[in-house]
Amino acid sequence: MIVDEVTTVTGPGECIDVVATERGIAINPLRRDLIDALAGSSLPIRPIEAIQREVEDLCGGKPQRARFTDRPVAVVRWVDGTVLDTVFQIAP
Repeated sequence: MIVDEVTTVTGPGECIDVVATERGIAINPLRRDLIDALAGSSLPIRPIEAIQREVEDLCGGKPQRARFTDRPVAVVRWVDGTVLDTVFQIAP
């Protein structure tokens, strides 16, 4: 699922180089080296915004955001131990 805003952070966004989906492969625009290396390849390289629009059109719009309770169920830590996020229970 490609959304405008994630509900759980599992790693810093700048560490994401590529997102691969069944609708195409999106490369982080900051990774010009990867974009250049894959230019002209047969891989389905597409802007992430185009993939998101296509899927939203197929599904009838943007997904609804989940609702959460105040009860934490997990803590996400980065490799150095830094707390990146807290995961909360989904509301009934």
